Amino acid sequence: MLIILAAVALVLTVFFIWQNNDIVITEIALVDEDVPQTFDGFRILQVSDLQSKPFGRSQQRLLELCSAAAPDIIVITGDLMDGHSKELEPAMAFAEQAVDIAPVYYVSGNHEWLSGRYEELCGRLMQAGVIVLDNSHKTLKKDGEAIELLGLKDPTFEGDEKFREELEKLAGETSGFRVLLSHHPEYIDDYTESGVDLVLSGHAHGGQIRLPFIGGLFAPGQGFFPKYTSGLYEVGNTSLVVSRGLGNSHFPLRVFNRPELVVVTLRTAG
Repeated sequence: MLIILAAVALVLTVFFIWQNNDIVITEIALVDEDVPQTFDGFRILQVSDLQSKPFGRSQQRLLELCSAAAPDIIVITGDLMDGHSKELEPAMAFAEQAVDIAPVYYVSGNHEWLSGRYEELCGRLMQAGVIVLDNSHKTLKKDGEAIELLGLKDPTFEGDEKFREELEKLAGETSGFRVLLSHHPEYIDDYTESGVDLVLSGHAHGGQIRLPFIGGLFAPGQGFFPKYTSGLYEVGNTSLVVSRGLGNSHFPLRVFNRPELVVVTLRTAG
């Protein structure tokens, strides 16, 4: 009996190590008639919820996968660091080298607020060449055409009312095909109302534990059996992509929910 228990324990240990450390790359094709012709095939690599988790020495395993994805840009959709450990170095080890792969854009998550080190983190990110997009936007140009990249600061900093005001402001300042970076997927009704075309979010950690035919069991901001945890959703005229993320926070294990990088490839309809 002891041998059987030991064997079961070993199998479970190997399973959990694999589940929590083996990164998958999810490819999503986003087809929209408003995507400019010159951006057809444009690849956006989404990195979310790293939570200061290391993937190899100096994040080399993670960086190799990012490089192999051949992105045109890299977007970090919040919780780059963990608010409990407050560690910056694993986050910075990734960011400082990711800029050598492609231009990197960042928006904050609730763990940056929780850490109390947001200003320090932003300073170091900008010094490394990362573009901090909290409550701002950038025009990405290619062969005479453009798309707009918008970013929202996490609502934990200034509250929901300010969050929605900033969303309305960004939407009013931009036009054409618009990609919004915002950590929280549960504000999808607000995103749809703003008229943005594509939203990239994280925060849900895939529901942490995923079950066949059910999906994620729990996500912050959505509760049990959350609706938006992984993949592509169409809500009105807005597409929402939710990354399962890379790291963990309160709950230390992922089950049937391996760490994820998402690559969104823009495609022009027709």
